[in-house]
Amino acid sequence: MSSLGTSLMSITEEIDQTDIEILKMLQDDCRITLDEMANKLKISKSTVYYRIKKLERLGIILGCHAKLSPEKMGKDYVAVVLVKARYGPGYHEKVGQKLASIGGVTIVYYIFGEWDFVLQVRASGKDEILRILEQIMNMEEVERTSTLIVAKVIKEDPRLPI
Repeated sequence: MSSLGTSLMSITEEIDQTDIEILKMLQDDCRITLDEMANKLKISKSTVYYRIKKLERLGIILGCHAKLSPEKMGKDYVAVVLVKARYGPGYHEKVGQKLASIGGVTIVYYIFGEWDFVLQVRASGKDEILRILEQIMNMEEVERTSTLIVAKVIKEDPRLPI
């Protein structure tokens, strides 16, 4: 069995249905209290606490964040940018990190196919999108880009189906 398969199996052996229920509750509302979780699960508050710490230690819980309204924060312009990069040793890591460091770039995916990266950009308007695109296009590692402006966000959900 591959090391990835082994590591996935070892993690799933360390979590049970109670852990999964805790994860579901935290994804639905990360402000839920330990008391509320303990009451729903019919276990002690300390058990909930230690299970959350275990899930963090295993790297399953990476953090808890407030979900902000892009519109109310003035970031209601969305663009999807396809990037073709110059190939070289480790280019996907180097270029990917460089793209990720640009302000306004909220998602960077390294992909297989005609393009190398797919980015999501969030901005306050056309001028900001143009400034971000210029930064991307001016990178020496970038050969070309193609930009799609999003007319309307239908669904955007960072939660994992569990």
